[in-house]
Amino acid sequence: MLAATPDQLQHIGALAAALVNPGDRVGLGSGRAALAFVRALGKRVREENLRITSVSTSLLTEKVAVEAGITLSSLMQVDQLDIAVDGADEVDPDLNLIKGGGGNLTREKVVESIAKKLVIVVGQEKIVEHLGTYFPVSVEVIEFALPVVIRRIQAMGGIVEQRKNADGSIFLTDNNNPYLHVRFGPPPHHLANPAELDRVLRLIPGVVETGLFVGMASEAIVAQFDGTVRILKKI
Repeated sequence: MLAATPDQLQHIGALAAALVNPGDRVGLGSGRAALAFVRALGKRVREENLRITSVSTSLLTEKVAVEAGITLSSLMQVDQLDIAVDGADEVDPDLNLIKGGGGNLTREKVVESIAKKLVIVVGQEKIVEHLGTYFPVSVEVIEFALPVVIRRIQAMGGIVEQRKNADGSIFLTDNNNPYLHVRFGPPPHHLANPAELDRVLRLIPGVVETGLFVGMASEAIVAQFDGTVRILKKI
């Protein structure tokens, strides 16, 4: 599958950074495209003396933001954001998302739930007709509840795999929780009703959060394969 190049991600990251206004409270997303945005925003902070308040969605993003010259605040200090910018694993025509490939879905959803505007930066390869086409649904789970959650999801028809690191060790989120990757049905793994699936999964005791971000994104800045940029906006 074709993928956006680093230069393309840098370009759309800069376009997203240009949307930030002086005095804005900004959510900083995770993943390659989101980190390109963070670096571009840091450049504005340094060169324009742009004054903003920002909250990070991951420990890695915190590190990159500090290196870029961005001062970070916490959710204790910020109760609402003017804009958040993040990446996604899949984006459907209604701007519903599958997220979580970077392992930070809960922190991302918490931060982005208080944003007035959520802008997604992605390559064209992330645009799909139906969620679940290429990526599984990530589910963050309390470790104690892992067997219960797995059995419940399997009873729903889900094919469950626990996420592991490249060395075979168990992957843990920044919250120190394990992660499940879930697919439903035979290929192609289209999700018929992402909103209902998100609701049902979150009702399982022990589930912290899912990677289904339904009705949250306002627009997407898409790096096309031909080098152009396409803007998708919520109707």
